[in-house]
Amino acid sequence: MGHPEDSSREQGRSEQGYSEPARVRAARRFLARRGLRGESPAMVPGRIPKAPVVVPQAAGTAVWTAVGPVGVSSLNFGVVTGRVSALALDPSDAAGNHLFVGTAGGGLWASQNAGAGGPAFVPVTDGLAALANSGQAVPEAGLSVGAVSVQPGGTGVVLAGLGDPNDALDSYYGAGILRSTDGGRTWALIEQTVDLESGLSSQDYSFVGEGFAGFAWSTTNVQLVVAAVSQAYEGTLVNAGLTARSMEGLYYSQDSGATWHLARITDQNGQDLQGPSDGFASPDGNAATAVVWNPVRRVFVAAVRYHGYYQSADGLTWTRMSDFPNGQPGTGLTAGNCPTEEGSVGVAGCPIFRGALAVNPSTGDTFAWTVDAFNQDQGIWQDQCGLSGTSCANQTMTFGVKLGSAALEVADGNGPATIPNGDYNLTLAAVPGGLGTGQDTLLFAGANDVWKCSLANSCVWRNTTNSTTCMSARVGEYQHAMAWDAGNPQLMFAGNDSGLWRSTDQVGETGSVCAATDAAHWQNLNAGLGSLSTSVRLPVDATATVGANVTFTAHAVPAASELPHVLVPFTNGALTVIDEILTVLPPTF
Repeated sequence: MGHPEDSSREQGRSEQGYSEPARVRAARRFLARRGLRGESPAMVPGRIPKAPVVVPQAAGTAVWTAVGPVGVSSLNFGVVTGRVSALALDPSDAAGNHLFVGTAGGGLWASQNAGAGGPAFVPVTDGLAALANSGQAVPEAGLSVGAVSVQPGGTGVVLAGLGDPNDALDSYYGAGILRSTDGGRTWALIEQTVDLESGLSSQDYSFVGEGFAGFAWSTTNVQLVVAAVSQAYEGTLVNAGLTARSMEGLYYSQDSGATWHLARITDQNGQDLQGPSDGFASPDGNAATAVVWNPVRRVFVAAVRYHGYYQSADGLTWTRMSDFPNGQPGTGLTAGNCPTEEGSVGVAGCPIFRGALAVNPSTGDTFAWTVDAFNQDQGIWQDQCGLSGTSCANQTMTFGVKLGSAALEVADGNGPATIPNGDYNLTLAAVPGGLGTGQDTLLFAGANDVWKCSLANSCVWRNTTNSTTCMSARVGEYQHAMAWDAGNPQLMFAGNDSGLWRSTDQVGETGSVCAATDAAHWQNLNAGLGSLSTSVRLPVDATATVGANVTFTAHAVPAASELPHVLVPFTNGALTVIDEILTVLPPTF
């Protein structure tokens, strides 16, 4: 219906059976008009793994000297750095200063003074021996961080899921979970489960070639943590996953992330989507795009692509929520539209390509936001806990209240209710508001912009960033991550394609939209973060460099015949096509 792709892509699938995002389909059309296929040159079916190359280096001897790039000063947003894909505050730090920042290619960064002033960030995953010694299956897997989480209780455990789940052509895959037990000073890489060794399955399942969409910790069993493993789209292009081993889905750990197991996901009819005792779900499982823990209801909730929303009390077994209006957040998320398809992935007619989740831990309310394969908005829905004392008045989780989201939609070629780039940027945060616990929920929706509404004020949305119109807040576009401080909910952070921003007043903008005072409610933190960009080529003879964890080979100044249709990485992580270059100049950092 108005979509120019072939029949397989009209169903949201590539020819290989992987889920092809709307953003990728648009990029392919863009490149095709310029005579390019839009596929990675590294796509080699039946690849043969090779051992990593280790270059000896004497202690204290610098082989490389950093010459740049550094953050770029932009006209509309100030200093920009690159794509921030994940954020996590340390729950044991009441001041909200200890912040971890995951990036799409630049590794993991940390700050000890993020809450005030001009914070400094340091990279904590550069030059990791844990990656150099990974099982040689995908030795070139880089430091694209899709999710990061700090265990509550001050234990020092930090988890970083490698692989960008944001479904762009440059969403680079990962090699597993990085785990630290000392607050990020040292790391170990976990590439697969221990299901075979534990007698839970006839095989172990690998994280290699996939992405991570989130972690969630239980408060009833402090060592229990769940991981949502999703698709890293670039990994599908280069066949990065291990055949019949790499598996998307939900995983759990009962020892604070030291060892992992594949969870069982089951539908209301009793049939399994996938699980440790089931056949392999080809080609590589069912993508889990979000997971949260509700500490009031004491339950995990997760979104699974082309299936719907699932819940679990123990993280081991997940059950599909009942059809709308008795569970699922949307009228189209029915068993008929979303069949089990055991041994395979779901069908694209099920209207959930990406789901986002958030919990207000003070009220116990849960929120879900969903887009389908063509970025059509399925609505933002609320499960009302009805908090009474320390428990919910309603013991059954039901997304029964729809919050108006028409202000976030546009009509375009994909349909009448498009969330622009919803397959690429879709995130929620539910922040306690008001003078007392649970008096209000301030809901933040991250899409191209950061939107805010107050439930006590009937959830009237305000665009707080306006990044493509007046740009009054001077905050970059394409929001991927938000974090707020439980000890001081006024303190919030937002990560997007241009880097990192902070608000110390819950983005307390007032007055008219695009007011001159909007910028006073956001602080740009990119000056202390450094550049997160990737260098792929320098037109300088006999010069070599490396970008953010990306190996680079030197080239001489290219001939004029090489210049048409050059793909250049833009500062916000996108690609710019240059049809003509009149002059080639040496780089300036």
